[in-house]
Amino acid sequence: MTQALPSTSDAPLPDNPGADDATAPDRPGVAALRGIFDAMGELVIVRDRDGRLSDVNGAFLRAFGGTREDWTGRWFAVAPAFGESASHRRYDVAMRTRTGPVWIEWSETLTADGSIIAVGRDVTEQRSLVQRESEAARGKGVFFAAVTHELRTPLSGALGTARLLEDTGLKPDQAAYVSALKASASHALKLIDDILDLSRLEAGKLDLRPEPVDPSRLVEEVCELLSEKAAEKGLALAHAQGPGVPAQIRADPARLKQILYNLAGNAVKFTREGGVLVTLEAEDQNLRLSVRDTGPGINPADQARLFEQFERGAAERDNSAPGAGLGLAMVKRLAEAMDGEVGVRSQPGEGALFWFTFKPETLQRAPVHRPLAGRRILIATPCAIESDALLLHAETLGAWAETCNNQGQLVARAQAVRPDIIILDDGWTEDASALAASGCAGRILALARPRTKGRYAGKNRPEGIDGWLVAPVRAGSLARFALGKSSGDEKRETSLAGPVLAGYRILLAEDDPVNALIARTLLSRLGASVVIATTGREAVLEASQGGFDAALLDLRMPELDGRDAAAQIRALPGEPGAVPLVALTANATEADRDACLAAGMDAFLAKPVDPDDLASVLSGLCGGQNRARLSA
Repeated sequence: MTQALPSTSDAPLPDNPGADDATAPDRPGVAALRGIFDAMGELVIVRDRDGRLSDVNGAFLRAFGGTREDWTGRWFAVAPAFGESASHRRYDVAMRTRTGPVWIEWSETLTADGSIIAVGRDVTEQRSLVQRESEAARGKGVFFAAVTHELRTPLSGALGTARLLEDTGLKPDQAAYVSALKASASHALKLIDDILDLSRLEAGKLDLRPEPVDPSRLVEEVCELLSEKAAEKGLALAHAQGPGVPAQIRADPARLKQILYNLAGNAVKFTREGGVLVTLEAEDQNLRLSVRDTGPGINPADQARLFEQFERGAAERDNSAPGAGLGLAMVKRLAEAMDGEVGVRSQPGEGALFWFTFKPETLQRAPVHRPLAGRRILIATPCAIESDALLLHAETLGAWAETCNNQGQLVARAQAVRPDIIILDDGWTEDASALAASGCAGRILALARPRTKGRYAGKNRPEGIDGWLVAPVRAGSLARFALGKSSGDEKRETSLAGPVLAGYRILLAEDDPVNALIARTLLSRLGASVVIATTGREAVLEASQGGFDAALLDLRMPELDGRDAAAQIRALPGEPGAVPLVALTANATEADRDACLAAGMDAFLAKPVDPDDLASVLSGLCGGQNRARLSA
């Protein structure tokens, strides 16, 4: 609480500061108490219930002058009256003293008889220090924002160009070069984003955007993003969910993904063999995300520093994996921003378990759904990670489940268990015909990997295989296939089926020639015709002519930036002013997003623009109403 300079009295202050009070009662101990009272370094005052002074100490007199008699009876209330239930408060107030203006922190206590004892201390230096630190933090934030934007723009151009080049006819060695270019540019962009996010977190300016989230779906999406990378290393990547996980919570999905992607991505990066298991569990009112790997483990000394910035531990010493050591520091800061906790348990040579817990608002509780109740499932795979995940899936869905990790014992085990479903490892499918011939199982589903699922979709499917699941297996997929409602895992890739923007006319306002080339090429491949403006003012002029189905506006352009251009387009009369507007920016910050929406934009895309995101946003905004055709 901060107050203006208070007025203590209309009368001038006396000129004899520090004079003794000769009127103090002459009772035993009073003189000693007075001595202690005056020896205190803090300012002390006592006010009656009307706010008038009844006593002050020597420190107060040295600061403001006068004697106790001069001050006794004066009104000296520097803050509003106490509330009905309050008995203590603390606040800062600027006051004029004999040495000049100072900031004093008052700590006030209301006594039983209604009087107030207030203790004050000079906090001018502390406030100045906080102000200097705040100004430094703001300066650093501005610097990081400017530098990262300038770095992101050319990197976005390099990554976007590599993506375009990848879709052309390339020789194998050229494709390898383009892949390396994409990986390098993506890594650099990730590093820049982490540095910028850390600077915003330290400055307290990273705002969370809570919205309804399906936590199970979020885990599935992150694991599927990492599945190809895991498959390249020959690792198993699986996810599982325990009972009681809410169907919907309120949280920031982007930041939750960032936490999980960092934890699971690190596990994939540092694990050489075996696999990674991501588990989502409900613990009372908390949600717990855990990532267990079969990697080399982490020694206690490295664990103590693991969540610090630029800390890479053993990875730095043996150069086992690239990275700047910002991912786990970011996870810790984000966990704290969500009032959650993050930690690790590990022993060298025994893998690692990273966990994150937080208490979200539950919007929809999980329904009691046990579609596989009464069914028996045999999980046959040598991979402990996938076996554990499928076992938890099956039990959560209500099934009785058992595992078999020895191929030689498979047929005998199946005959003993007589399961309704056998989930058979990709490498053991030669046993499918023997299992089917024995009549010991109802259905046999192959556990395929992303690169081997094609074996099961055509006519050359191994004999005895009734369907397939693709790792990492979703609980919903297991339920459907176990019930015989599908013969193969649903397609997860999002591909563009034809020119979804065919016939649409798009205004592209972008001053950077490389990013303009990338956006124009993507739009053309989607079937749209493109008109390019290189300044904000030119974009407004083009929009005023009408006939556009949507406009893409870069936030930083000459003459008018994207926000100002959007505001002027919105002010245009009739159809030109109603055209859907999409912001394009290299800095995908919450402040940028909010400013764009406030300026009248309808959507927000970060560079480098993903083709699927671009198609989805534009087709959704245009809504099937082709303005260009209507105005032709």
